[in-house]
Amino acid sequence: GKDRSQFAELTRTRVTAKGVVVVIHGGFWRSEYDLSLGRPLATSLAENGWDAYNLEYRRVGNGGGWPATFDDVSNGIDALAGIDGLDRSK
Repeated sequence: GKDRSQFAELTRTRVTAKGVVVVIHGGFWRSEYDLSLGRPLATSLAENGWDAYNLEYRRVGNGGGWPATFDDVSNGIDALAGIDGLDRSK
């Protein structure tokens, strides 16, 4: 999206991927919690053979809340279709 909080980090495994996992961080939808919460999980997934797609989204305090946060997550998942080389079957 156009907002600075609408992006994702893709962490790829070094082996043939088992599939891709979407990581949606927690943090109570509050702006002080960001996708850095999901980075350790994304790293672990990649080390264990999965590509990890760590989503960031607008949160309460930076334009998020209902329905914007849900729209961002939905649109982020839809964006996976535009990334070459991902096994989206799993």
